[in-house]
Amino acid sequence: MQQKQDIKGFTLLELIVVVTIVAVVSAVGYPNFMDWRKDREVRLAVEKVTTMLKSINTQAQRGNFAVVQLYVQRNGDDKTNFFSRGINQETEATVTNTPGQTINCNYNTSYWRDSNSEVESLTLDVQTQIKPRGTVCFSKDTRHYLSDGKLTQPQTNLNVDGKIVNNYIIICSSGAKCPLSKWKDPTYLVEWNRFGNISKYKWNEKRSVWTTI
Repeated sequence: MQQKQDIKGFTLLELIVVVTIVAVVSAVGYPNFMDWRKDREVRLAVEKVTTMLKSINTQAQRGNFAVVQLYVQRNGDDKTNFFSRGINQETEATVTNTPGQTINCNYNTSYWRDSNSEVESLTLDVQTQIKPRGTVCFSKDTRHYLSDGKLTQPQTNLNVDGKIVNNYIIICSSGAKCPLSKWKDPTYLVEWNRFGNISKYKWNEKRSVWTTI
């Protein structure tokens, strides 16, 4: 005959211990998870902005556009709009051959506002130091390396990974302030030069330094 086995359940004390352990682990792990998630969201936004910059510069180098523009616009306290635009050789020639006119990078100029100029648009859950808006323009021969608004060059000099940079966007998490000093994690910086070369950096709050990524 099969013997009966004793089936034991948790005692109240054991249950309290288990619940306490779970609570402690959750209390320690949850903030770390939220920090990781916030950093990941900002990092993904940085990659999208970098891809947008590289894409319009590639199109300028290939001759698809005579001049290209990145337009950054604050969208409340939680979002930022990014637009890439381009004007063709015909428009560029018409402007430059008209007495008294030159290509500029003002977002409100008629040829930049033309719906045909828009290449791509993004609305991202991040903040930047650009308030309310700023633009930067590139061309194949660098003749039309221009800027306007809060991206007017040169910007405030920053010591980034051992060098001085002054053409950049600082990207922070949604709802956070994105100042020009005393940054909080996660904060990233996208730098460019007149040739369209892009570099990316991440702020290390503990060490108070920018590091290349």
